[in-house]
Amino acid sequence: MMMAVKQTQEERQTGIIELIIERGTTRVEELSEHFDVSAMTLYRDLAALEARHIITRNKGAVSLLVSSISETPFEFRLGQEQDAKSTVGKVAAKIVDSYSTIFVDDSTTAYYAIDHIADPGAKAFITNSLAAASKISQGEHKSLTVLGGRHVRQLDAMFGPSASRTVRELAFETGIFGAASIKDGSIFHPYSDAASFKSELIKRVNVPILLATASKLDRVALHRITNVADFTYLVIDDSITEAALSELSIQTNVIVADR
Repeated sequence: MMMAVKQTQEERQTGIIELIIERGTTRVEELSEHFDVSAMTLYRDLAALEARHIITRNKGAVSLLVSSISETPFEFRLGQEQDAKSTVGKVAAKIVDSYSTIFVDDSTTAYYAIDHIADPGAKAFITNSLAAASKISQGEHKSLTVLGGRHVRQLDAMFGPSASRTVRELAFETGIFGAASIKDGSIFHPYSDAASFKSELIKRVNVPILLATASKLDRVALHRITNVADFTYLVIDDSITEAALSELSIQTNVIVADR
């Protein structure tokens, strides 16, 4: 008889989130049975997820705290769709290789693109993402400018008036941007500060590049950022449907990143 492989705490907590996303709302007893753990272990997991503002509990029912008006933490999103995001990031990196000044936004897909930039030592990087800044600073780069402002924990990035003022004083050849939602020819974000910041910035980038996985086409977010047509390129993974590809190709140059 083959024994089940025991999950790590991180793997189990990721599985809990994914199951709640799938079911919408579930109960503590169902989670305990599904993951074959004791009530004490499960309550520790739920307390940790609650402390990270990912889930909420109410009379035994567990649901996702994030919705169209909030976002899962950066570190959790970084572990989702890794293959697709890395493939999209690799294609985007080839596009930005011909530019010397690159803005990197707070999306996890843009974060993955950093690893694939061919000659980072010749690039001037600008970012509002603390995670991206940390990754860039550990490697070669011509210069790195980190925009200051109000730190948004869920995004691990800086926003607000200070960041927006700095944007108006800088020049950007190209930039790589993510989106929480792509719907009806527009891109959206759950947070108004992030949406306003990105909207301002995209207007000031000569060659803005939108990075997305096809799963973003099915999501809803509250605050509109801009039109898909305002991007020079959209790089998306190969799980996109033919119908969606045809529709988006009317609006911008779509590059399908083939895994």
